[in-house]
Amino acid sequence: MRVFYFGRHNEPNTLEKNPYHSILYITFFVLSCFPFFFEGYAYAQTALEKNVTKEEVIFLSLEQAINQALEANRRLLTSAYGLEGSKVSLQTSLSEFELKFIPGSDAYVSDTDKGLGVGMTLEKKFEYGPRVSVAPYVGRSENGYTGRVDTFVDVPLLRGFGREVNLSGVHSSEYGVRSAGRSLYQTRVGVVLETVSAVYNVIKEKESVRLYESQAARLQGDVQSAKVKERVGMASPIDIYRAEIRLKDAQDGLNRTEETLRNKRDDLKLILALPMQQNIRVSAPLVPETMEIAEKEAVRVALKNRVELEQAYDALRESERQSKVSENNLLPKLNLVAGYKRYNLGDDFGDSWRFNEHSWSINLVTGTDWSRTAEKGAFRQSLMNIETTRLSMLTRRDEIVRQVRRELDALKDARKRSILRKEQIRQAQGKLELARIKFNYGMASNFDVIESETELQRSQLDLLTVQTDYIIGTYRLRGALGTLIER
Repeated sequence: MRVFYFGRHNEPNTLEKNPYHSILYITFFVLSCFPFFFEGYAYAQTALEKNVTKEEVIFLSLEQAINQALEANRRLLTSAYGLEGSKVSLQTSLSEFELKFIPGSDAYVSDTDKGLGVGMTLEKKFEYGPRVSVAPYVGRSENGYTGRVDTFVDVPLLRGFGREVNLSGVHSSEYGVRSAGRSLYQTRVGVVLETVSAVYNVIKEKESVRLYESQAARLQGDVQSAKVKERVGMASPIDIYRAEIRLKDAQDGLNRTEETLRNKRDDLKLILALPMQQNIRVSAPLVPETMEIAEKEAVRVALKNRVELEQAYDALRESERQSKVSENNLLPKLNLVAGYKRYNLGDDFGDSWRFNEHSWSINLVTGTDWSRTAEKGAFRQSLMNIETTRLSMLTRRDEIVRQVRRELDALKDARKRSILRKEQIRQAQGKLELARIKFNYGMASNFDVIESETELQRSQLDLLTVQTDYIIGTYRLRGALGTLIER
């Protein structure tokens, strides 16, 4: 009999002689690894559980949610890019009046001559319309070297003269920057209102879930109570059925409200530009702050601060400015073009820059369509655009006044409804207590109890809706007054 043992063997090539050695070695190795395997599995499972239980939850107050929205909202970022694009357009318009350096070169071959030349043009346009250019040039041909400096001045005398006309593109770009800035501010106001509304919608649904859970717990107690009373003859089977049916309704309402809560949280994540899988919790005060302001004062503040009315006035001024430009285009084109040239031709490069020769010229250049039908049509269109813009401004003003009145009326109505709902809750609570007493002493069925619980639940939900509507309404009123956020 051969004894198998682990360790160094005296016989050479023992594993090759007996394969059982290999099996024993492998078996021992596997058995010795089992504790480490289970320990590693337990560690991995624990780490996984820690990752699950320690899933990051973001807690946001109302102010933090607003700040997050103002920093990360995608619609707001898009509007900000629009403002930057308008600023780039303004820089492009201003570049027309910059000093321009335009290098140039030419090469030619003909049956009589061939040559090569290089030069540069320095050009500057002024705000009133004159354009000045200086162009040094040097060239070489078979006849020798040529050097010259050309100077030109082009001055519009009728059409195209004046700062209003020549800076029209710049003024249009400046108007675009102002409009984009106001649009960005309006977007910020809209994002703040959306955030406030989304936060309170989440809170309202969360409180609704709590109310439904409380109602379901009470109805579960009613079901158990009805079953006990039915066994002792103090209730009928219909009382049990009635309580169970209402319990199922409450559980269904709870499920639907929980689904609505998830959807409202997703809506808020979209506004805050957070990942949809991110778990968030929000908090905000449910006690509304009373906001009292007279209608006349509210209208005055709104007309003073609303950026939409400022934009309407600016649009009217812009249309009037463009009309003046269109009126200038009715004038015939007449330009004064003056030129002066210094030049020389020499056998070597140095002689070409002596500028021994010179010449000058003065020209009156004109060329205009006699009827100018297009220009006249554009001018008439600009006059109609002024009237259209003025009517739009008046309409915008009336819309602001109407919006302020509507928001004030909504707050007044919410305050009245809040008082009524609180009184209704008080009455429903009293009715519920009375119905429970009668049912507990066998003086009535549980119909009154269930009906009272339903009325109490409905009144509490209505009060919650009124409170959130009032709080959101205060923000909407501040938005209508133009005082929600600073510009």
